[in-house]
Amino acid sequence: MLKPLAIRPGALIGIIAPASPVKKEFVDAGLEALEKLGFRSRLGTNLYERGNYTAGKASERIDDLLELWRDPEVDAIFCARGGYGSMELLRELDAESFRSAPKIFLGSSDITALLGFLGARCDLITFYGPMLAQQMARGAFDAEELLRTIQSTEGVGSLTPPGTQWLHPGAAEGRLWGGCLSIVAALVGTPYLPSFDDALLFLEDTHVKPYQIDRLLTQLRLSGRLETVRGIVFGQMPNCAQHPDQGYTLEEMLREWTAPLGIPVLFGFPSGHTTTDGLTLPLGIRARLDSNGLHLLEGAVA
Repeated sequence: MLKPLAIRPGALIGIIAPASPVKKEFVDAGLEALEKLGFRSRLGTNLYERGNYTAGKASERIDDLLELWRDPEVDAIFCARGGYGSMELLRELDAESFRSAPKIFLGSSDITALLGFLGARCDLITFYGPMLAQQMARGAFDAEELLRTIQSTEGVGSLTPPGTQWLHPGAAEGRLWGGCLSIVAALVGTPYLPSFDDALLFLEDTHVKPYQIDRLLTQLRLSGRLETVRGIVFGQMPNCAQHPDQGYTLEEMLREWTAPLGIPVLFGFPSGHTTTDGLTLPLGIRARLDSNGLHLLEGAVA
């Protein structure tokens, strides 16, 4: 796996909206947060474009991504928000353009599609974490952990956030992959989903009902994708309930569903859609899951 270069204070961050439209007030709030982190910013030319439910035409969103990726002055690219639209871009992207000039690429939710492309087609380490016009704008992310992840070649080490619980205790080691469950499942059967051989799989989502989660997980199982997974880490999964009086918890449902897999399963890890400050997970690095938490076994940047 190719590691992007670590960035330093004063680095220039490119901002794009590959999926749904963004509002200027949220972008402005995120830019303030970015400045407090010690970074400068450059907005994509088409950042504020609007289509029916995307941030402009696919060609405009691709132009912004490529323009900022090819710009040698831009040290990293942060996505402004998720929503819908990233998958629409994948067939038009040339893997070699990205592989030849690795950069830090940060996003979550619908951005899982682009992270999948960069991992599967370009062999790049990517970063699942806060987005500029959402978590950064609200201050709902762990700024210190983000900075250590993208600035330190030694990496973060162990992540032991409060509020996690074991559905099936155990220990496992593998390469960390995953993202938003809805998008991961949608990528099955395409060339844009990394191999899950010997993987630790991180899965999270929001506003998805338990029976829909069951369906998405079943799709992964029927595709054979779960056969070589060594462990699963679920996110906090906010608002993933049928109704308040459904008679069971999501944790109970996932415990039952994952039992036949015979692997360790942790629930409640705060990354992506969260109810507490979100952590940044580097996808593609070696990691270990055990009773002491999730351990990132290598740095994600060079």
